[in-house]
Amino acid sequence: MQYLESKGVKIPFIFEKNQDLPIVVLKLVFQNCGRSYDEIAGLAKMFSRILNEGVDDKFFKELEFRAISLEANSGFESLEINLSCLKEHFKFAIKQLENLLLKPRIEEKILKKLKINVLGELASKNSDFDYLAKNLLNSEIFEYPEFQSPSDGDEKSIENIALESLYRYYKKAICLSNLVCIIGGDIEEKKARELLICLLDKLDKGMLSKNKKYEFCKKNKDKILIRKESEQAYIYFATPFFSALQDKDIHLAKIALFVLGQGGFGSRVMEEIRVKRGLAYSAYAMLDINLSYSRVFGYLQTKNESSVEAKKIVKEVFSNFLKHGIDTNELTQAKNFLIGSSPLRYESLSKRLAIAFNEYYQGLEQGYYKKELDLIQKVKLEEINAYIKQHKEILNMSFASIQNEN
Repeated sequence: MQYLESKGVKIPFIFEKNQDLPIVVLKLVFQNCGRSYDEIAGLAKMFSRILNEGVDDKFFKELEFRAISLEANSGFESLEINLSCLKEHFKFAIKQLENLLLKPRIEEKILKKLKINVLGELASKNSDFDYLAKNLLNSEIFEYPEFQSPSDGDEKSIENIALESLYRYYKKAICLSNLVCIIGGDIEEKKARELLICLLDKLDKGMLSKNKKYEFCKKNKDKILIRKESEQAYIYFATPFFSALQDKDIHLAKIALFVLGQGGFGSRVMEEIRVKRGLAYSAYAMLDINLSYSRVFGYLQTKNESSVEAKKIVKEVFSNFLKHGIDTNELTQAKNFLIGSSPLRYESLSKRLAIAFNEYYQGLEQGYYKKELDLIQKVKLEEINAYIKQHKEILNMSFASIQNEN
């Protein structure tokens, strides 16, 4: 974790030299410019699609000829650009990336084509009941405009995206003040710095965007959308979870949620809903903590006629979990998995770089996740159960379902 400097701005710079393969990977993350910052729903996603059109019709052909991979993606909080190539082509790849960032194809014919594509995708997703149920849940539990439509936007918002709004987004988002650079592979740090500085010096300084925070709705919801063609009930649920990524006891939350619903077979939710009652093929509940919001998020799919019973059981599982906590065997199993699986999370260069970036992005010290393993190992049963009892908010459960009439 270091810094680059351009135009008086210190840009976080995460680097790892690795010569296992003759490749270089680069990720540019522009923070605070994803879906939650859209002027028009779907604008950030549309701009990432614009970037994936290159600068002209030959752009990606030249990249493919050299086996260079370049792709932009927009999430809820940020926009990122991923590049990977053989080290011999990295200088060329950086130059092409520079061209892309300076001259994106914000053109009427490109926008018109992309709108047609997006509207077609949205039409096809109208029969994707998992997608619909997840979006329905988000719109119910977060009463903010940013959650009332998916990241792609909806038919109305897509039609409202114009070249002017894309230009405004471009000028605001693609700037040094919001940027983090992550690079690794078979390249010297000095060379990486030189190539990146040449690129960064071409970008605008811009303004630092502030983080947003979203509160969970205070009223429990149980929203059902009837779709007669649905052969199953697609049930998503969520509860608030009062915790932050920088909390000193966040490792206790990871243990607790592993036991409750994130650990697959053996977890409470899976055992009660699938193993004991056979109501679903899969059921889970996971910890979903971001900079902008935190929650427990879960899913199951069951027969239409079993939806009421399934929801009741989920509530009972959470209630019993809060009341009684976990036992010695569950704690041991959770520790064994969380600690034992850690080498897999560090096995590749891209995974290690992603972890280093997450530690920075989440406001943690570099190397925190390895230190966290020691904290997990030392957890006592009384400690974890006392922590679970503190989180009474997990009983404030909301549901969103796509199903046929019972």
